[in-house]
Amino acid sequence: MNNMIKSDQNLEEITIFERTIQLRNEIRNVDELTLDPTNPRISHEYPREEATPSQKQLIEYIWKTDASKKLYRSILRSKGIQNPIYIKNDGLVVEGNRRIVVCKIMKQNLASSKINDQEKEVIRKIIQSIPVKVLPDDISQVEIDILLAREHISGKNPWRALNQAEHIWRMNNYGGFTVLSIAETIERSRPWVDQKLKAFEWTRAYLKRNGKAEVSDFSYFEEMVKKSTALKKAGLDVDLDENRKYVENLIKGKKLTHAIQIRKLPNILKDDESKKALEDEGYEKAFAVVMLKDPSMGSRTFKKLNDALDALNTMPRNEYFGIVKNPAQIELVLKLAKELSNLTKELDISS
Repeated sequence: MNNMIKSDQNLEEITIFERTIQLRNEIRNVDELTLDPTNPRISHEYPREEATPSQKQLIEYIWKTDASKKLYRSILRSKGIQNPIYIKNDGLVVEGNRRIVVCKIMKQNLASSKINDQEKEVIRKIIQSIPVKVLPDDISQVEIDILLAREHISGKNPWRALNQAEHIWRMNNYGGFTVLSIAETIERSRPWVDQKLKAFEWTRAYLKRNGKAEVSDFSYFEEMVKKSTALKKAGLDVDLDENRKYVENLIKGKKLTHAIQIRKLPNILKDDESKKALEDEGYEKAFAVVMLKDPSMGSRTFKKLNDALDALNTMPRNEYFGIVKNPAQIELVLKLAKELSNLTKELDISS
């Protein structure tokens, strides 16, 4: 477990695997810092590129996202970076690449006539006084992996799901961590780690097969892992590569447009008519077909009614015959019967 102990104003000590590691708190200029192309939040930006991207390319890759532009505005409003960047002594950024990209873009913007003098002065102070934590030269990659996992998976500054999954995958495939040791390190269950690993592996295969695919499609595969049992019951075993390709084609063809739609996919695939509607016209049409046949799918009210019906049909024998001995249960059953009777009369419903 990681325990942090402050020894003085400029030094900190962390403990990883019973080894005490000393960090230095410093202030660095943006020009002293370089981006790390192997960082999990960078490497997937251009996952099919064989050559290591240049610093210029890395800046372009990261800056093009909405998240980077939002962060730019946030740092400018705050007049500085609040949480220190983790770096090596030579200035290589270990954690915090997006914030450094923002600072490098800020420096470029100093030459712009669109920025007033007051804002330029704020930017100069930001890029000249970046708080950093300098890691020792002898820190191992395994120790860095643990540090980042604690910070961005189980810590206060979590990465988004894709970045967490990639970091876990790297720990497992390159860092020599077993699934159990990862689970213990990040204080998560073993099934949770297994789920992340499988979803990331499926995403990697998908990206290799589909040149125009997006890394953000990871969320589809994470939902697919979660619903794999239900999908198998519906006739689609997504552990088989050819069946995942079926879902991939639905994603590529825009028949599925949001990862959350995977949650209803088992219900759609169980019915031939809704399955055909999905393949021909997409999720919305398919789900409309399902709702016509099963109103509980699109209504919380009918879902509760369906659950109540299931409860009645699966009631244990002792509870069933025990109703007549319990006045409160008798009252509840009679109220239910009365309300259903009133509903059928008001709407003129008959079997």
